[in-house]
Amino acid sequence: MVFAAGKGERMGPLTERLAKPALPLGGVPLLTRILGGLAAAGVREVVVNLHHLPETVEPLLRSAESPPGSAGTGAGLTIHRSPEPELLGTSGGLSRAVERFGDAVFRRGPFWIVNGDTLTLADLGALARFHAGHGGEATLLAVADPGPAFAGERRLAAAADGTILGLTDPGGDGFGFAGVWIVEPSALRLLRGGPGGLSGDLLPGLIRAGSARVFPTEAPWFEIGTPRRYLEASLAAAEARLFPEDPVAPGGGVAPDAVVEDSVLLDGARVEAGARVERSVVAAGEVVPAGAEIRDALFAGGAAHVL
Repeated sequence: MVFAAGKGERMGPLTERLAKPALPLGGVPLLTRILGGLAAAGVREVVVNLHHLPETVEPLLRSAESPPGSAGTGAGLTIHRSPEPELLGTSGGLSRAVERFGDAVFRRGPFWIVNGDTLTLADLGALARFHAGHGGEATLLAVADPGPAFAGERRLAAAADGTILGLTDPGGDGFGFAGVWIVEPSALRLLRGGPGGLSGDLLPGLIRAGSARVFPTEAPWFEIGTPRRYLEASLAAAEARLFPEDPVAPGGGVAPDAVVEDSVLLDGARVEAGARVERSVVAAGEVVPAGAEIRDALFAGGAAHVL
């Protein structure tokens, strides 16, 4: 199950034209990377929930359904759509998907739950083997040293064997949740399906049962929940040369005497003569006028906004 329904309101103008999972990371849509990673880990069937700008997500799904060696991404996945006329949140979204596809998808064995605004380069095969070995009902991918990206977030407190004991207060000690679960069908008995998130619905019951564990990773992890995080993720990926693609999205046009440094230009964005763009994101189709100086900003709607 990949969550791709959210409005991405914290992203501001960046998600007025694109659903958040359709935004490029290193020149390739984030959802495309997520689906490719799942396919590489052996996943063959995926449910994706849809609500905000589903027309920008659908081409990515069709591409991921294409067979290996085709013109698409070649993931060869079978993808089920779970549309949500009203946004349901992760708990409600999973519940709706289970109602629609339960026996056919979710009750055949352990399944993945993946946030559509996060990307990990962790070894998902190793995560699956760890899950199979500990005998619990859920495993959560976790960052051992959360760092600034998790500032203000609640952490996963765990015992020495990885059993999750609870959630800390924001900024407390513990593991940072990296947006990926493996869950046994038996855990669905705990799902209430309200409007909130799984951390307030499914996870507490698993903690009480002592049946959820963390799988720590030091692999690169990216979350694009805000424009600043989106920029930081794009720059970190480029600095580490994690992806072969250019970190500036295709379609961006930069005049010969303009300067673009440590920035991301989305599809169709242009920077005109003499302009300077530093540590910024230029939204799709925007034109930075000649001679303008944009620093530490999101440029959208013809104006610079503080990141």
